[in-house]
Amino acid sequence: MQRINQHEFLMQVLRGNADAVEMCEQIFQVSQVIDDLVDQDKPITSAEVIKTFWVALIELPANPFYRRHELVIRPLMAGALQDWTDSVSLEREGDVHGKHLAFVLRDQLTSLVIQCAYLVGGYKWMQEIGVPVRRYFHDEGLIEYINNL
Repeated sequence: MQRINQHEFLMQVLRGNADAVEMCEQIFQVSQVIDDLVDQDKPITSAEVIKTFWVALIELPANPFYRRHELVIRPLMAGALQDWTDSVSLEREGDVHGKHLAFVLRDQLTSLVIQCAYLVGGYKWMQEIGVPVRRYFHDEGLIEYINNL
């Protein structure tokens, strides 16, 4: 079965709410650039850094979905960033248990997507799409993750 692209997947999960999809994509963009800067595993240009700061400081706070639900979304973003930060430390410590914890913590933005699904579709919708969202975004298995460190 062919995997649909991320934008199409988000449009389905977020029930066609273009502002919610755009907000998630903006957060993913910022998070990917932060990851690339910290891991230093992919070259990143000054223009990409500037554009990412623009998205984080100007576009994301202006997004209508973000503005409407900021009190729910911002704490989820803070938690996801702290979890990711902890995962980087645990990865670098090098012990097996730390790597397992890092694998679990490294991408908690899936929880943000699931909560956005709740905001656009309610509890029943969130329950229906929670597992598929996690499977879509966590497509890398633990062994593959550890081998790629």
